[in-house]
Amino acid sequence: MLKVSKFGGSSVANAQQIKKVQQIIASDPTRKIVVTSASGKEHAEDHKVTDLLYLCYEHKRYGMPVDSMFNLIKDKLLSIENELGLATQLAQDIDALYQELQQPIELDYLVSRGEYLTAKLLSHVLDYTFIDAKDLLFFKYNGELDYEKMKLAFNQLEDIQTGIVVPGFYGAFPNGEIHLMSRGGSDVTGSILANLANAERYENWTDVSGILKADPRLVKNPRQIDIITYEELRELSYMGASVIHEEAVYPVKDKNIPIYILNTNDSKNDGTIILNKVDAEKRHAITGIAGKQEFSAITLVKEHMSSDFGTIRKALEVLESYQLKVEHISTAIDTFSLVVQSSQLKPIYYDLVHDLKKVCQATQINVTHELSLIAIVSRFMKEKTGMSGRVFTALGEQNINISLISQTGNETNIILAVKNQDYKKTIQTIYSEFEGDDSIEKS
Repeated sequence: MLKVSKFGGSSVANAQQIKKVQQIIASDPTRKIVVTSASGKEHAEDHKVTDLLYLCYEHKRYGMPVDSMFNLIKDKLLSIENELGLATQLAQDIDALYQELQQPIELDYLVSRGEYLTAKLLSHVLDYTFIDAKDLLFFKYNGELDYEKMKLAFNQLEDIQTGIVVPGFYGAFPNGEIHLMSRGGSDVTGSILANLANAERYENWTDVSGILKADPRLVKNPRQIDIITYEELRELSYMGASVIHEEAVYPVKDKNIPIYILNTNDSKNDGTIILNKVDAEKRHAITGIAGKQEFSAITLVKEHMSSDFGTIRKALEVLESYQLKVEHISTAIDTFSLVVQSSQLKPIYYDLVHDLKKVCQATQINVTHELSLIAIVSRFMKEKTGMSGRVFTALGEQNINISLISQTGNETNIILAVKNQDYKKTIQTIYSEFEGDDSIEKS
């Protein structure tokens, strides 16, 4: 069985990091499909190659010189090549890109060259065959992936058993034009290739040892999550936990291929395993906590709303007409609240409130700003009574007021809304409440 190994930008940021990648690949002969991001930051003051390419495009667009930024890219990549003692066509490829930059150039094509050049460099280090993503990952004109075309192309590859390196982050439209994914899209590239290869596992190598139970910027030394389900990962990712691109889940989930989140700088660490279903004897009370700030709650009050079947639908249609995304809905008998991002609400606030009151015939509309949403995620929540009570009691003891509460029917999470000023304290309090619960018994 094959493994697909994707390496993030920090894993290929300099020669020393690339040597670690080389050792990781050499340590397991089943790691035959390698995906790489563009070379990332070597240190805090350094620049990601992708960011520099975006800047080059913007400068060219506004008629400003690009040489200084382009030279940063050139120097970074060539210094890696020199330190590794390689003799490749990298300098010629970079010079050719500079000449292309003097002519009209598409944004997606230019930015994709970061992954393209990094993958070419890495293929020489590993002595693997370079496969351009434009010849393997295909999109329809509506942006959807063309799996049938990708399967045909993948099945025609002759170099998999000897190893291939594929640049992440991009593919091609039917006419061959380069199409970028969203930032972090290299994660998705790896997931797609794992699907096509029916891989044993999909390894995502980064600079952290798996997924943590809480944000280490908010909680001191949070525990590492050993095992998590795809559903739990989606919940945490949606609420701000960012280790892997949330769209990377779908291609592997369908084939029950596990994702391993691993650390290039600590390759012996088992990291976090992401599975469809977890049958573990040890059941942690909570899987993780994540949150986001700067939300607003639009609360509509309407007498006898419980007998009016269309009020919530009408409100959602009004928000849709403004292209305002609803994050969460909380309902009562004659009132309901819609939680939205404050930044999206601000420019349309007065018009939206006017239309909501008119269309829904609301008795009253109240808007609460400066809210944070916090998700407590656990696949075992429904098997443990009293968890919600513990959360509310712990927060009450810290004088933290809960503005809204929402829980899914399958009881995999609890969503709380609190004031922005209580965001950090809320996460710390919840984590502290459950930190000592190494495991729970099935009730």
